[in-house]
Amino acid sequence: MRRTVPCPENRRSCLPSGLAAVLLASLLGACSASSVAPDHVDDVGSGSVVLFDETLALEDGGTLSYQRGIATVPLRRDRPGSGTVEVEFFRFRRAAEAAPDTPPIVILHGGPGFEGLGPRLERPGYFEARLARYTQIADVVVPGQRGFGSSGATPCEPVRELSVEEALEPAVRQRAISEATARCRDRWRSDGLDLVGFNVVEASADVAEIARHLGYRQIQLRGTSFGSHWGLAILRDHPKLVARATLAGLEGPDHTYDRPGGVLAALEQIAAAAEASPALAPRIPDGGLLAAYSRLVERADLEPIAVEVDHPQTGDAMTIPLDGDALRHILHGTRRFTSFRFRMPQWPVSLLEMVEGDLRAAGASHVWNLLDPELENAAYYQYDCGSGISAARRKRLQADPAVGLLGPTWRRLDGFCEAWDADLGEGFREPFRTAVPTVLVQGTWDTSTPFENAVELRPFFADHHFVQVEGGSHGALREAIEEVPGFREAMDRWLATGEVEQLPGRVELPPVEWR
Repeated sequence: MRRTVPCPENRRSCLPSGLAAVLLASLLGACSASSVAPDHVDDVGSGSVVLFDETLALEDGGTLSYQRGIATVPLRRDRPGSGTVEVEFFRFRRAAEAAPDTPPIVILHGGPGFEGLGPRLERPGYFEARLARYTQIADVVVPGQRGFGSSGATPCEPVRELSVEEALEPAVRQRAISEATARCRDRWRSDGLDLVGFNVVEASADVAEIARHLGYRQIQLRGTSFGSHWGLAILRDHPKLVARATLAGLEGPDHTYDRPGGVLAALEQIAAAAEASPALAPRIPDGGLLAAYSRLVERADLEPIAVEVDHPQTGDAMTIPLDGDALRHILHGTRRFTSFRFRMPQWPVSLLEMVEGDLRAAGASHVWNLLDPELENAAYYQYDCGSGISAARRKRLQADPAVGLLGPTWRRLDGFCEAWDADLGEGFREPFRTAVPTVLVQGTWDTSTPFENAVELRPFFADHHFVQVEGGSHGALREAIEEVPGFREAMDRWLATGEVEQLPGRVELPPVEWR
């Protein structure tokens, strides 16, 4: 069961005011952090925190005491009176043998869309697998993301049900999505919620405010993917707060929109590894997998390919046309197989089926995806559309030759962002320099945040150690910890002491077992 905090009708606070008053009055004594002097960190706001003592059942039959907190913070710190939002967070105290002066590790989850730690803690073994080792080093704090799950969810109603014929018409489908997006936006605005407050700048101030209330003079950050984007916002806006940082799967201030060429470079490396495997080599077409798929797209650009599939709503056989844009969309969809290494063996198989002439499974999947367009919640669009894209990067993306195979990777966000008053401006996306000691970890096979992101960001870290994970996916940091001997110990030493001498500059993961 998901732990949530109910929202009142006006949606300005995710904890009813009467309950908040009772909790504050009854628990203030237990929340010793309330009396911490504000000069411990930057002055980021004037919210409040309540803490709840919780108990977690462990796999070995024991129990663990931890704290769940709710920080009531301004919705918009630049606009007094805009309301408040409750951000849930969790704190796990360091083990007795951990050094008391090690800065707490603040884990920044990806997304945006992290719905809170509560549901994950209910999975047997989650704490032991993902958090226990960090408590051997320092306190561990896991903040929620405002606008999601237990930190003030802002859901959207789904897109109206489409017929297959409507779904196959791009203009009709996009109009249905745009109408649903506008309904979501208008619903929250009519409820009095200032949606502009949901962005990574405010989320970074939430972390600083939680740290202040918990009495931490400094913290260390650990963030992957959007968590790295979030961490960079903290480094820029609250540099005195951060003692050191570990960022992986890097998404810089101007990297919300992926460059097609960066994605394609990773796909080419994955394809080359698959093509060289004895299991697949006999089936590889001339020029390789991606070259063969490119020829398929070119053929469909000239004349759509008729594919027979089962009608999703009636079960009857039907024929659909797959043109070049449909095949580009399908290739984009296959990236879900390449996000993490454990999924990768399925990716070349799916491409081989198509280039060998069997498009039935791809066509059926394509129709199902068109019929069920995913509509995220309001906060999701505010975050991503707020971070946005600079004019210079947009021009670079539009001129990228990889668009010919992958299509315009910016189209999806563009289709949504027109409806949201969210853009944080060009100043947000400008690079900045930081002297905070930072370890950067990036996989060479990352198709979600391409390797080039790390290359572009490195010059702006005055004190950093870069770890290149050969064959690493979007989960390169975890993959290196789990699969490279000695890497976990070297990373733990960095977290505990700030020393990087034992961290390698390059690691290579074991080969993928292609099938």
